[in-house]
Amino acid sequence: MYAALFALGLSSIIGQIVLMRELVATFYGNELVFGLILAWWLLWEAVGAWGLGRRVAPAPHKRRQALSVALVLIALALPLQVILTRAARELLGITPGAFASLGQTVTAVGGVLAPYCLLHGLGFGLATRLLTGASAGRAYAVESAGALVGGALFSFVLIERLDPFQTLLVVSAGTLGVAASLWPRLARVRLHWLLLVVGVGVALPLGDQLHRETLARQWPRLLFTGDSRYGRLTITGLGSQRAFFENGLLAFETESTFPEEVVHLPMLAHPAPRRVLLIGGGVAGDLAELFKHDVEQVVYVELDPLVIQAAQEHLPPDQAAVLQDPRLRLVHQDGRRYVKTSREQFDVIILDLPEPSTGLLNRFYTLEFFREAAARLAEGGVFALGLPSAENYWNPELVRRNASVYHTLRQVFPLVTVTPGDHNFYLARRTGAPLDAEVLGARLRARGIATRWVTPEYLAFLLTGDRFYAVQATLAGTSGVKLNRDLTPICYFYDLALWASRFGSSLRGLFETTSLLTLGWLLPPLAVGVALLRRRRRAAGLALVGGTGFAAMTLQVVLLLAFQALHGYVYQ
Repeated sequence: MYAALFALGLSSIIGQIVLMRELVATFYGNELVFGLILAWWLLWEAVGAWGLGRRVAPAPHKRRQALSVALVLIALALPLQVILTRAARELLGITPGAFASLGQTVTAVGGVLAPYCLLHGLGFGLATRLLTGASAGRAYAVESAGALVGGALFSFVLIERLDPFQTLLVVSAGTLGVAASLWPRLARVRLHWLLLVVGVGVALPLGDQLHRETLARQWPRLLFTGDSRYGRLTITGLGSQRAFFENGLLAFETESTFPEEVVHLPMLAHPAPRRVLLIGGGVAGDLAELFKHDVEQVVYVELDPLVIQAAQEHLPPDQAAVLQDPRLRLVHQDGRRYVKTSREQFDVIILDLPEPSTGLLNRFYTLEFFREAAARLAEGGVFALGLPSAENYWNPELVRRNASVYHTLRQVFPLVTVTPGDHNFYLARRTGAPLDAEVLGARLRARGIATRWVTPEYLAFLLTGDRFYAVQATLAGTSGVKLNRDLTPICYFYDLALWASRFGSSLRGLFETTSLLTLGWLLPPLAVGVALLRRRRRAAGLALVGGTGFAAMTLQVVLLLAFQALHGYVYQ
């Protein structure tokens, strides 16, 4: 019985992590999607343990067999959940590359998680009913111990060695072995050990085949896919062009002119850049553009080694060769940590990361990080970052997000110039004259840099005219936005509102109100709890259990978000 409870805990946590990673990669998610996953998980577990458990109530002498059957179904459900997840967009008719609406995401997440969570809740309920007295209390401890071991096993062993299907099939083999051990006749002939050995032997080749075939169906022209601690990297190709996707979202594509703006605008803003720090974007083409300048050294910080490994193997040789340039120093580390702990000085620091849509990313747009970056800049240095924008119409959510970053930057850098377009580039300096298009164009010519897009004429178009002055006026004149701080990550909230606005105006009211940022919404459930406490003993007990769960989950979320804000990532 204890082995069954341990297996339930281990399979639950590994299944939860794998399915969370799969769902986020499928639905291009942020922490809101993580929240939906956990909410559905808790709901279906409760329905399985209580609602389904009341209907599946075998006689005491048959509960062991019923638990064995539940474990078999759990083992079968685990890999099927991943197949269902990867097919979800196609089943819902979502255009490849398009964002799923919030309604589609909620429906798909709930549907994908239902079979496994219902069965797991039922299995746990059956196991606890087989134990009585003090042993029933130990059931929770044993199940939690299985979850603890499963989390460590996945994070430090399985993620580095097995793909998701192989991982879940190995776990399923172990679960089947435990299920067999609950039958006395099968246990006597050691069938559970045979099932475990054979199951693991079958899991590795079968899992690899399932992994490749399901992803090939998801991604036409697939060249590479790999899972690391930080997520899933996928590369597709057509001719010599490569597109890199991280957790389902397009990170960058090669052969575009976007790296020219990322690199040349800040490099031309400095009269003689020699030492450059680049955080992200190196294999997207930024390094190739940087080495067109007369630089002495470029320090390129990339968190995930898998990105570099995949780029070396799958980029065309002429594009991959830039990673062998002797002026390059590659650092595999969190960019925020590198800036904070390094004592080097740079002429230009370029931040080429996505917008602050997650806890990991938001910490690169906070006041504390901007101060750390300023400390790494030499005299006359330039700090640059970019944010997605719009050519013409800025909705209120976009204005708040981009204006918050602008005003936070201005707390550290008195001179902040923002370029117009569908991507705003922020060029921040502590000293110097206003940027002049003619000066930047003259530097481009003097350095003999060949470009396709960033030309002297384009610089004049970008840094003069009505659009340029309108962007500066909009951002500087936006009042009421809060500064983005590590422990008050308001840009994270603003970006979540911007994400929700893509699906229509129905969700806008939720993010317009400030009630989510106060504790007033806690009063109604507290009032209900107090009313229950005064009326009935059973209701009071249920209110206490519910209140404990509410407090525990709230504290857990706060701790996770705080840890992510300070350290960037959770699973290492």
